[in-house]
Amino acid sequence: MTDGYARVAHALEVIKGTVPNPGEGVAAAIGPDRNLNEARLAKDHSGDIHLLVKLPPGRSKFSLPLGPVLPATWLEEPGDATPRVSLDVRSNDPSLTPTFLSLVGEMLNRVDESGGACIDELTRVLSAWREALARERGGLSRQQAIGLFGELTILLRLAHTDPQRAKAAWRGKEGYRHDFFLRNALEVKAYAGAESPIVEIHGAHQLDPPAGADLHLLALRLEENADGQTIDDLIGALDAVGLPRGLLFERSTADEPIVSDDSLRLIVANERLFRVTDGFPGIRFSLLGAPAFHAVANLRYSLLLDACPGEMDSVLLDEVLRKL
Repeated sequence: MTDGYARVAHALEVIKGTVPNPGEGVAAAIGPDRNLNEARLAKDHSGDIHLLVKLPPGRSKFSLPLGPVLPATWLEEPGDATPRVSLDVRSNDPSLTPTFLSLVGEMLNRVDESGGACIDELTRVLSAWREALARERGGLSRQQAIGLFGELTILLRLAHTDPQRAKAAWRGKEGYRHDFFLRNALEVKAYAGAESPIVEIHGAHQLDPPAGADLHLLALRLEENADGQTIDDLIGALDAVGLPRGLLFERSTADEPIVSDDSLRLIVANERLFRVTDGFPGIRFSLLGAPAFHAVANLRYSLLLDACPGEMDSVLLDEVLRKL
């Protein structure tokens, strides 16, 4: 089999001489030997180049927010028994099409090496591309990196036991108040330094337990250490246990970015676990009521851990994770 880049170049030659009618397109198969149509390179009537990658049977659609440069949508085409569902990634900037085609070639080479599904290798390649753009925009601040490291550390701990349960528990829907929630909730905070431990609370709901559920607060004290792990290391470990990089980056938001970073090596030096009860301190919607927050926006405040009641032995963290 020729390498991925050569297959992309050949497919481009096949489709570029055809002018599709409005609303139609022309495509050439570029997938692996096992299923050439698993990936196709296409051109629409406007001249934009598309990559169509088939979603394997039994897999669910997912979000891949790449922005306006490489818009991604799901396409359903008639099939023998059921519609064929493919992810359609379009390059609508001709100046970036050579880069896009190079990414497609890299995806195909990865598939040839791994034997995995095209859709999985595509998410990894596109996520790496997205990471590079994020780095170019300035990457993570130190505090963002520390917070992300803490959250991914606990996600990996969950994923070692049950990757699908970890995926279901992590973050919930956009705007959800806690980091992890299934039946019960866990909020993870990370901080650095050896001084009085302080974590930042965001909003009036972050320390409110979900209705009928328990809420625990886990504070991780991190230290820089040459033998520690980077965010890149954690992302790689999560990918290896069944949470692909594409899944991680689709959870990224402007407020809580998921960005690869290999500049900071950290270890978890200390874990502090608290059960958040009615008597736990904090500025909380459930205690103060809606009128107290009328016209209040962007609420953030510091919580002094040494002054907080209800601290538990950190060895109970495994039990808390089990009962999420």
